Amino acid sequence: MRRFITSLPGKVIGQVVIAALILPSITLALFARASAQIATLPSWAVTEFVNKKSAGTVFGKNAADALANELAKTQHFDVVPSDTVKRATETLGIASPPDGLTNLLRLGAEVRSTSVVSGEIVDYRVQNAGGGKQASVVVRVIVHDVASGLPVNGAAMRGVSSIRTGSVSDETLINDAFLQVASAVVREIESHRLPVGTVLNTQQNKALINKGARSGFVNGQEVIVLRNHEQVATAKVTDVEPDSSYIVASNVVRGIQPGDRVRVLFKVPEVDVDPGGSPHVHPVKNTAFPSGLVSVGLVLGLIAALVGAGNGGSEATVQNVAAQAYMFPNANGTPSVNITWSNTIFAGNNYQRATYQIYRSDWLTTPVGVASGLTQNYVDQLGPGTLAGALQYAQFNLQQIGNNTVCNYSQPYDSTNALAIPSITLGTQYLYQVQEVFDLLAIDLPNGGSSVTASGTTSSTGSTSTGTTSTGTTSTGSTGTTGTTGTTGTTGTTGTTGSTSTGSTSTGTTSTGSTSGSTGGTLCFFLSSRVQAIGWATPIAPPVLQKPGQNTTVGSGTTSFTTSSVSNPTGFAAEYELEFSTTLNFAKGTYTPVARFQTRSTSVISNLLANVNPATVFQNNLGITVTSGTPYYWRYGAKNIADVPGPAADSLTGEHYIFSAPNTFFIPAPPPPPSKSINRHGHVGTGTVKKGG
Repeated sequence: MRRFITSLPGKVIGQVVIAALILPSITLALFARASAQIATLPSWAVTEFVNKKSAGTVFGKNAADALANELAKTQHFDVVPSDTVKRATETLGIASPPDGLTNLLRLGAEVRSTSVVSGEIVDYRVQNAGGGKQASVVVRVIVHDVASGLPVNGAAMRGVSSIRTGSVSDETLINDAFLQVASAVVREIESHRLPVGTVLNTQQNKALINKGARSGFVNGQEVIVLRNHEQVATAKVTDVEPDSSYIVASNVVRGIQPGDRVRVLFKVPEVDVDPGGSPHVHPVKNTAFPSGLVSVGLVLGLIAALVGAGNGGSEATVQNVAAQAYMFPNANGTPSVNITWSNTIFAGNNYQRATYQIYRSDWLTTPVGVASGLTQNYVDQLGPGTLAGALQYAQFNLQQIGNNTVCNYSQPYDSTNALAIPSITLGTQYLYQVQEVFDLLAIDLPNGGSSVTASGTTSSTGSTSTGTTSTGTTSTGSTGTTGTTGTTGTTGTTGTTGSTSTGSTSTGTTSTGSTSGSTGGTLCFFLSSRVQAIGWATPIAPPVLQKPGQNTTVGSGTTSFTTSSVSNPTGFAAEYELEFSTTLNFAKGTYTPVARFQTRSTSVISNLLANVNPATVFQNNLGITVTSGTPYYWRYGAKNIADVPGPAADSLTGEHYIFSAPNTFFIPAPPPPPSKSINRHGHVGTGTVKKGG
């Protein structure tokens, strides 16, 4: 055998055997790599297009199939087969194409896609061209993120078929045009498709991501933050560097943490077609409101678009309103509620945002607070009640414009009728609303501010408000006539040399109260509609730690860590989290959650965590072996489980709890393991090996 192995046939057979043994492993590795590559592709489902020109035809399905095929050709997407989409539609019992965003997202979730693509056939037609016939189609495509329901890509485009002669059917030409426009739409989508960023670390309401200018991220982009297949926040991109940038959260649902994915939102332009078949794409407005807010056209559009119901409603100029339990100004401060919001495109510029009024669910008739028009938050603090200091403003709506009462001055409350507003109460749930007060020049209103209601304010042109006479003016500088005497006025004095060419004399008049007239330079104040916060907020005091006491040395076994209840006296369902740390400030990487539980108990929270072994927790969760004499720290966080989005995030950990002040404790070091030895029989034991015997 040895001689055979060293021979040429033996060597050949040996190499073949080795290759046969290694080949399965290589194949498995290549297959696993290919499978992993396929699994990382985003899954997109394309639904039947809505045919806005002629519903019930096959063109909606044909357009969807053409788009799906073009998306698959890029090899950048895992496109769900059309048969799978059809079966899911039938399983859910919804129409095809899906009616409404809710059903569209249900369908996307059913087929387990990350994005769902919907489309509209805006127009299609066949016309004579170049000695033959040619079809043109106009489509609008929107890509929705399934987790958030928000648009992340899309296009609005026109496509044409090739020119055909002979007896070709219109349907063939139109389908050819769909193939052409599908290719163009995919190229447009690819040009807008930005890589998904990853959160590297977080601050209070800010997070660092691993994508920047080189990846196409720019300041002001709106993004969604995803964890697995769920949306946890919306945010805006800021402080863009070449390979990194920050996002500032505007609507936090579950809190942002490292590892979350960041996806840029996209606003798909609207498109319509003129009678000649030419499409008109309407550019998407920027988030900054244009200076033309005060133009007649925009004012009319602002009202007419949003008061169509005829109930005198007005445009919402704030969005993403959130109320969160909060300790103001820091963890050692006063229990409060922090109300935050962002502006819509209708909010105007810094000069037009006069102020914001804050309303609370227990006191809806009068604002409980007023914030500057330059800010986007208000803190409602625990403490003594306040007096109503809000002003009365005009409600900007169609009825008032129709009656020509478009400019109302602000009227302060009479101090003798001031209302006492109660303070917030610990343990009570509140719902907040935010309303903007904005100002416009009367001359920029639809009727130029020609009619004004202003109690106690003179507004007529060319008259004095004190009853004194005006100076006479002639072309020759002659003496003006004596002015008439007002109710409190005096005889007019001699005019100086005139400057007008008419020689007419102006007679002084006296104001007697409320007068109507032209007030083009007057500022008029109006109210936006109120916008309600996304959920409740419950101000609570921080938990007070009970046992073990400050600087206590706990035993080497299990220890019970107890705290006071934050539900007292209302008894709401509260969630508590016990945390250990090696640092006093519980910095990220130095702390670990130990246990989390919910209870309505209003007494000391005790005996719920009787089996906590601190040394084991530090070893298992942080990989730390405790040492004697080293201080360690523990604290409790608490919140009302009904609050949405929950308390403001902790500045270091990002967790949504109201935290207690930490307590210091010590842990005795665990005893060293017993030494091991081998006796003469080969068994492991302890102690020394005896000789003899």
